[in-house]
Amino acid sequence: MKKITNILFNLPVISQIKKSQPLLTSWLRRLEVRQNAIEPVDNQVTALNDNVEETRYNNIDYTPWNHPYLTANNISRFQKYSESVWEFALSYVNQHQEPLKCAFLDNMAQNMHKWAMLVQKYDQEVALFPNVADVSAISAPEWENFDGEHLDLLDGANFLNAHPNIGLEIPCYRIPLEGSDFYAAYLKFCEGDRSPLLHLLKASLSLRHEPLITYQGVYPYYQLATALSQFDVIYGTNIPIAAYLSGKPYCVASTGGDLQFSAGMSHDFGQIMNLSFNAARFLMISNPHTLGHCRRLGLTNGVYLPYPMDDQRYFPGEGKARKEWEAKYGKGVYVLTTSRLDKKVKGQNETYFETLINVAKQKPEIRFIFLAWGNDASEFRQKLQLSGMQNQFIILNPVGKKRLIDYYRSCDILLDQFVYGYYGATALEAAAIGKPVIMKLRTEQYKPLYSGDVAPMVNASTPGDIAQALLFLVDNPEFRQNKGLELRKWLVRHHGEEKTVPLMIALLRLTADQVPLPKDLINPLWDDINAEEEIYHAACKQSNSN
Repeated sequence: MKKITNILFNLPVISQIKKSQPLLTSWLRRLEVRQNAIEPVDNQVTALNDNVEETRYNNIDYTPWNHPYLTANNISRFQKYSESVWEFALSYVNQHQEPLKCAFLDNMAQNMHKWAMLVQKYDQEVALFPNVADVSAISAPEWENFDGEHLDLLDGANFLNAHPNIGLEIPCYRIPLEGSDFYAAYLKFCEGDRSPLLHLLKASLSLRHEPLITYQGVYPYYQLATALSQFDVIYGTNIPIAAYLSGKPYCVASTGGDLQFSAGMSHDFGQIMNLSFNAARFLMISNPHTLGHCRRLGLTNGVYLPYPMDDQRYFPGEGKARKEWEAKYGKGVYVLTTSRLDKKVKGQNETYFETLINVAKQKPEIRFIFLAWGNDASEFRQKLQLSGMQNQFIILNPVGKKRLIDYYRSCDILLDQFVYGYYGATALEAAAIGKPVIMKLRTEQYKPLYSGDVAPMVNASTPGDIAQALLFLVDNPEFRQNKGLELRKWLVRHHGEEKTVPLMIALLRLTADQVPLPKDLINPLWDDINAEEEIYHAACKQSNSN
């Protein structure tokens, strides 16, 4: 036995280990000392983490129009920077006209369905991936082609079951939020069986797998992220987490609440949302207040892109519903409100309601039409019943977008929102169809964004403004018509597909090819945060003890 031992320890490698034994012993002793020193530090780190949990805050801006960054100078600088990016992107795409394979992620408010349709018209390969967690009817791509009524906009399952044959003009994939295979493989990895997880990751080499296991509730996006990783580029909105996880180049657009609320929350979802918007190559911005959100959240990838509109689908024409309305409610001037009934966001509060009542009393020919949806729809209906003015206030069921286009054509005036002062798809759709729009518009912020060519909306900031605008438009049908035509021309000039779709494709091409911008193009969002902004951002912080 002793002989065998001598032979073993005299083998080259073992002999070297034997000679190194004193050094190894010394290292082990040092490790023991370090371990003893680390234990108190671990306790301190644990205490620090507990302290961080207690002092976490939500970062939410309830009045984004007040952000101090939104000066005419800053907005103008951003607009000029964006035009330089456009010029560079269009020049690049002229030399690289290969078709893109582009995935459109989420379909909040039908944005991605509409934009995918437009991009497909320009001979690009597209696919739509709705967020299956959004079970509302209004986010189903079928809603865009639906020519009918559906009572509950939040009930997408019944909508789809009741109308199974609505055709789609683009490929649509509803990928379940499923990551159980990934999670099971990860558990095995932690237990020492690493092959299942490594094999899964090999199937999609671009995947960012660390966030899947780092943030609570993120692993269910695994299957969707894997599907998206097969595309050249992704354009996401609302919840672009899967685009981030895919590891492929992507752009994002904000729908409003994603940056105002979600990306500033202190929990894991808020953090992964912030990372997802930050990792996008471009954050497409169509309204000025998004710049304030970028400053508050630390985002520097914004670029201005006017909201792309299909002005060949949304165009003036004779409305079929008008004859039905007149047969049932009488001839008159029809004022349509299609946005949700929401006092806090859209402005249909008590004063607003009283203003419309007073206008209706002065003008018996006026007819107000509302669609029954939104947080305050039931309360609004009750008010109408108590007012005794039901003959002039009409509440109709929500309708699909194809029917809504006909409603736009059938009305005389559109009433939009009166709180934020920024337009969304509703005002732009009505503008494309050539109807005058009454809304609150923050012209001082839009003017530098549009180089002075502000949308010719009928700007109404107060209840008195709303009443005055309605009374004037009712009495002046020729002005109504001219105002609508003027608005249509403005829409085509700035948001029409001939301008915006080539820009959108060029930015996506630049993203797909990961082409760096010229070094002299510095985004104004990189400006240092000044003292006024620091105070403003501090006021947006809300302690979170959860």
